[in-house]
Amino acid sequence: MATVAAAMARRTVTARAAWALGATTSAPMVVLVGGIVATYAGSAVTALPLLFVLVGAVVTLLLVGYAAMVRAVPHSAPYYAIAARGLGATSGVAAGFVALLAYNALQISLYGLFGAIMSGITGLDAWWLFAALAIGVVSVLGTRRIVLSTQIVMGVLVASLVVVGLFVIVGFVDAQHGIPVAAFDPAGLSVPGLGLAVALTLAAYTGPEGMAAFIEEEDSGEGRRGRAISRGMMICALSLIGVYTAAAWAMQAATGSGEVAAAAKADDNLPVTLLSDRVHPVFGILGVIVLVLAILTSLISFHNIINRYAFAMSREQVLHQFLYRTGAGTAADAPVGASRAQNALAALVVLGWAISGADPQTTLFGWASTVGAMGLLALLIVSAAAALRYFARNSDSGESGWATTVAPLFGLAFGIAILVTMLLQLDVLVGAEPGSLAPYALPALLVVAALAGVWRAISLRRSRPQVYEGISHGVPSVYAVPDRIDL
Repeated sequence: MATVAAAMARRTVTARAAWALGATTSAPMVVLVGGIVATYAGSAVTALPLLFVLVGAVVTLLLVGYAAMVRAVPHSAPYYAIAARGLGATSGVAAGFVALLAYNALQISLYGLFGAIMSGITGLDAWWLFAALAIGVVSVLGTRRIVLSTQIVMGVLVASLVVVGLFVIVGFVDAQHGIPVAAFDPAGLSVPGLGLAVALTLAAYTGPEGMAAFIEEEDSGEGRRGRAISRGMMICALSLIGVYTAAAWAMQAATGSGEVAAAAKADDNLPVTLLSDRVHPVFGILGVIVLVLAILTSLISFHNIINRYAFAMSREQVLHQFLYRTGAGTAADAPVGASRAQNALAALVVLGWAISGADPQTTLFGWASTVGAMGLLALLIVSAAAALRYFARNSDSGESGWATTVAPLFGLAFGIAILVTMLLQLDVLVGAEPGSLAPYALPALLVVAALAGVWRAISLRRSRPQVYEGISHGVPSVYAVPDRIDL
C-alpha cells in the first residue's frame, strides 16, 4: 500500500454521520414532493409502495456485496477501486470515469430543479440566477472539512424527516377511503409506465452507496476499517425503504387509490398542499422551506462524493494533478482542487442550459438524473460481479458467504432486470416520441465515459506502467499523512 503526500481529514465520519450524509444525498423531502408525485402522475402505477419495497430490496442486495468490497478494498473512489481489484485495472478506470459522469449528472440535475423551484416561488424567470447562487453556496462549503457539512446536513435531514413523518400521519389519519390495500397489489405494476416508475424509484435510492467515498475520513474506533461506513450505509438504505414506502402509501391514502394519479397531475406540490389544507398553512410554508434546504444539502453531499472520486484518482495520477490539491497542502483536509473543478463544470452546464432556453426541470433535471441513476445502477451491477470474482480468489477474507456470494449473485440478476426495464422504456423516461432513437443518447454517454476510461488505462499501461500497476493501491495508511492542526 502506497504512502502518499495528501489525504482526507482523519477520524471525522462515524456510522451515524454516514447514515446522515447518505440520507441527505437521497433527500427524502425531494423524493416526497418531486419523485413520488411525478411517479404517480406520469406512470399510473398504483402499487408504488410495493415498487419501493422491491427496488429497495434489490438495491440493498447489491449493497451487501458492495459493502463487503468497501471493507476489503477501502478507497475514496470505491467503484474505481472495487472494479480494479475484482475485474482488473482497466475496468477500474472505466468504472471511475462512469462514476464521475453519473455523480456529476445527478448533482448538476439538482441545480435545474433548484432553479425551477425558486423561480416558481419568487416569480422570477431567471432560474439560472438561483442555480448560480446555489453553486456559490456549494463552492464555499465544498472546500471545508466534512465535519462542517455533516453538522449542516444533519439539521436539514431532521427537519425533512419531521415534515415527511407529519405528511405520513396526516395521510393515514385523514384517509379518504380507508387504508388502501391496492398499494401492495402486484397487478398495480402492470402498466405501460412501469419503466418510468422504476427509474424514479431507483433514483430515490441513490446516496447510501456514495458514503464509501468518505472511507479515509472514517472514525472506525478500534474496529476494522470500513465497518462504520458500511454499517451506516446499510442502515441508511433500509431506513429509506421504510420512509419512502410509507410516504407513497400515505399519498394514496390521502387522495384515494383511484384518484392519486389525477391529484398528482393536477398539483405538482401535492404533499405541500395537503399539509397546508389539512393541518395549517404554516406547515405548507415550512414544507417549501425544508424542500429548498434539502435540495441544497443534497447538492453539497453529491459535491463531496464527486470531489473524493476526483481527488483519489488524481492522487494515483489517473486524472490531472490539479484535482489532487487539498486545503492544507500536505496535511489531511478537504479536496480543494477537485471542488473548484466540479463547481466550474456545474457553472458551464448551467450557463449552456440558460443560453439554450430549455426548461431546467423537465430537461436538465429529468435527463441528467436519468443518466445518473442508470450509471449508478450499472456500477452496482459491476461491483456485484467484481465482488463475486474477488472473494472467489480471496476466500480468507473473513466475510460471510451471504456477503461474498449469495447477495451479489441475486443482486446481479435482479439489477440487470431493472436496468433492462429502464432501457426498454427510455422514450417514456425522457418524454420522447415512441420509436425515437434520441433517448438512447443518454446511455450512450455512459458508454462513451467507459470507453474513455478504457483508453486512459491502456495509454497508462503503455506509457507509464508504474502508474497502471498502482491503480487502486494509492491509499495512505492511517498515520502516513498528518491531520491538519488549526492553531
